[in-house]
Amino acid sequence: MTRRIPTIVKFQLCGTFLNSASAIIKLFIPLYLLGAYDLSFTTIGLCMAGYGAGCVVGAYAGGIISERLDIQWFTALCLLASGVVAFIMSYPPPILVVYFAIPLGGVFDGAFRPANLRGVMESAPLNSQFKVQGIYRVVFNSGVAVAGILAGSVGDGNYKFIFFLQFIFCCSGGLLILFCATTRSKASKQITTKLPFDESPIRSEETGTSPWRDRAFIIFIIGQLCALGIFDQMYGTLGFFLLDHVAANPNWIGYLLSVNAVLIVLFQLPVNRWIERNGVVNASRLGTVLLGTSFLFLNISDHLIWSVVTILFITAAELLLTPAWTMAVLNRSEGGERGKYLGIFSAAWLGHSLYGPAIGTWVYGSYGGFFLWWACACVALLVMLLHYSAIPLLWKRLDRVQTSPTEAGSTI
Repeated sequence: MTRRIPTIVKFQLCGTFLNSASAIIKLFIPLYLLGAYDLSFTTIGLCMAGYGAGCVVGAYAGGIISERLDIQWFTALCLLASGVVAFIMSYPPPILVVYFAIPLGGVFDGAFRPANLRGVMESAPLNSQFKVQGIYRVVFNSGVAVAGILAGSVGDGNYKFIFFLQFIFCCSGGLLILFCATTRSKASKQITTKLPFDESPIRSEETGTSPWRDRAFIIFIIGQLCALGIFDQMYGTLGFFLLDHVAANPNWIGYLLSVNAVLIVLFQLPVNRWIERNGVVNASRLGTVLLGTSFLFLNISDHLIWSVVTILFITAAELLLTPAWTMAVLNRSEGGERGKYLGIFSAAWLGHSLYGPAIGTWVYGSYGGFFLWWACACVALLVMLLHYSAIPLLWKRLDRVQTSPTEAGSTI
């Protein structure tokens, strides 16, 4: 399978792995700020919010810039810039530099994601779109898993080494992509593989001329933000609930999150093949149902087995929704302003950390975990209503082509 993938895609995937592995640094920024500068918890929280805001701004800007610059050069420069920021942070600079460097690092990290996703998918063969998207997810989560292992092995307070490790990862990824971009042949310099259902892209009145005027896309993004707010409870309030009601020690929380990462690595490709056969719309609806019911199992009993079931359902939802939504947005954006579409999509994906934890912990503290899980189910119902018509509209051109006799046997 990998033999049919162009070399540039393989290099972009290497950059994806190294970028996600460098996420180790996000686990240690609060401890770094506390140990090196003795900042208050409020100031540390504002710094982390600045990093998250930088990611959101960078994601949107990166999508727009990817329409104007060579994607490989741009993603390489983003990785190299992230490495430079990490190198500066490895030698504790003045605190004013830190206040500037943390959001700037978020900008570069955020800008890399939509441009890199676009570079991977547009360079993939026509008959391997779903497979390549699945490989992208596996590579990304493998990098996150490596980051977790490294966090446990080097998390002994040696923050200088951790930042230097991020510098090595980011710069290695940037140099790899830069090497491929400078050595590829002129004939393959502009690879822009179109999805097979968009041979004659049409920007209708429904889609408009901009994603901001695309009603179906905006409704989809609102639903995406609601769904990601539910997902975010896995990383915050779920841990509180397990400690308060299940009497699980912190190790179990880590084990459950590890199960999520391992299952994605193992099953993303088979699930993508299922989506290819059964359709993006069906996958999105099934994934939303699984997400909405996942946390309700915690209301059944305080036995640890129900937290395991919850994680399995959340993971299944993630396996279905991530590729389905990505392919729907890629389809909708074919023919114009793909960078903006992916920029908004990625910004929404990264931005849930700005509101998910705050809303979840407030509801948990005010009304308790049992109420929060029912609230998550109600929000999932809202997502289902918003996406019920939006997803088919984003994906409708596929249905139109597949019904034609000449394309009935084509695959993606």
